[in-house]
Amino acid sequence: MFKKFKTLFLSGIALILILSTFATPADAAARKGFDPKKVGGKLVFSTFADATRLTPGTTSDAVSNRLQGMMFDGLVSTDIKNNIIPSLATSWKIENNTKRYTFNLRKDVKFHDGKPLTAHDVVFTFDMLLHKDSINPYKGSISMIDKVTAKDNYTVVFDLKDPSPLFLYTVGYAIIPKHKFPNGVKSFNDSSFHRNPVGSGPFKFKEWKTAQRVVLVANKTYWDGRPYMDQLTMKILPDANVEVVNLLKYQVDFVESVGPKSVATVQKNKNLKIVKYDQGRYDYIGLNQKDPLFADKKVRQALSYGLNRPAIVNTVLLKNAQLASGPIHPMEAPYNKNVKPLAYDVKKANDLLDDAGWKMGSSGYREKGGKVMEVTLTYNNGNKVREDIAKMAQQDWKKIGVKTTIRSYDFSIWLDKIDSGEVTAHVSAWSLGTNPDKYGLWHSSQYPNNNNQAVKDARIDKIMEDFRKEPNAAKRNALYQELHKILNDDAHSLWLHHPKGFAGMHKDLGGVKFSLYSRYFNIYDWYWTNAKKRK
Repeated sequence: MFKKFKTLFLSGIALILILSTFATPADAAARKGFDPKKVGGKLVFSTFADATRLTPGTTSDAVSNRLQGMMFDGLVSTDIKNNIIPSLATSWKIENNTKRYTFNLRKDVKFHDGKPLTAHDVVFTFDMLLHKDSINPYKGSISMIDKVTAKDNYTVVFDLKDPSPLFLYTVGYAIIPKHKFPNGVKSFNDSSFHRNPVGSGPFKFKEWKTAQRVVLVANKTYWDGRPYMDQLTMKILPDANVEVVNLLKYQVDFVESVGPKSVATVQKNKNLKIVKYDQGRYDYIGLNQKDPLFADKKVRQALSYGLNRPAIVNTVLLKNAQLASGPIHPMEAPYNKNVKPLAYDVKKANDLLDDAGWKMGSSGYREKGGKVMEVTLTYNNGNKVREDIAKMAQQDWKKIGVKTTIRSYDFSIWLDKIDSGEVTAHVSAWSLGTNPDKYGLWHSSQYPNNNNQAVKDARIDKIMEDFRKEPNAAKRNALYQELHKILNDDAHSLWLHHPKGFAGMHKDLGGVKFSLYSRYFNIYDWYWTNAKKRK
């Protein structure tokens, strides 16, 4: 099972499952269903953004997190239906009204450098994640932890500040080797480990050539059975169009996201295939409310009403998406079907801007206090879909008197500018985490971490706090249905759509399964059906 370390676990599992004790997984020699005839070969997959760092817990970008997930394990994981299953922990016990969790660890796990993985590494990992000076953007997700202690080498105890019935969904973080961080948090934040990681997962790090490739190789002694592929190469390409060209030339074997306009071209190639899937994400335009312009709810609402989102879905995505009314995906239990996306309504947008004091000026744009209303809308280089969305927003907002400048940046630079607040409007997307607790995204205390839009709303804070303590799933869903409504009504983001995805791959690539949360969910079970490719 492909282990996930930062996007955690879904709420739909009954509490009785949480209280269960699980059997130890199969040994490294023969995991369930393992077929030695499938072993061998190399796989090349692509991306148009490089990783930023490979130390788990220090990054929020999808590329870095994807690679980390291939190299590291957490205490628990999920199956394809998002049921919690054992990983490094074989069993656990919950006590003190869900304020104490005790995990029993496997005793046969080694890091890629041969050192054993123990409870002391687990304690160190969470000490780093929680450290006030660490660069972990997910502190809010684990802020309920009071202390973590090693009872012995293979037993670790988490004591929490408050009852936390959802804690198992937040404890899937990748475990890092204590011995590789001699200077504690200083090493965690600024270390050679970022570019030379040592994990315990199914693949081992081999090479990282900046802006060119990252290479991983099979961990042949992996505790849950070696991967079928001998080597994975993530090839970094300039943009999505070049990814497709490389796929057509057989220089890439797997492209996670083929643009809708390129699907037909790929399908014409008899050696390739397209798989359509639910991407498990929401696309949006983020507005940092530290910017006085976006702190005004009427301005945010006007920009939403003034954006022709149906046209974006129809022309950019060729109807392969569902309009979004918030961050809750239609396939998730808390989705509020009664919340409708703010309609495209130019008159309403104009009225809201008038009410907010932004009047049409002689410049042809709205002005207030002698200042022209201007938005700089950004996206990451190489993302053609986001570029097209930005251009459509520019055209739409000009109709309501908003001057829009478009700018793109290299991916890692763009993320830094968003997090620092230098960039205050960005076309982006957020992949769904299987952890139902969204405290880190929307609670006001989490700025500037993952709440990089500086949302500050007492109602939202109360919902976040109540949700993570509520043991009843139906009541948790009701809380998030209210959250869904608030986020939409007040346009805390400009919600765009939930896209369908198209993965392009060689026809001989077998064993591929997608979950709602990852296209690389079971990558260590991917194999070449053609024996010649396994040589």
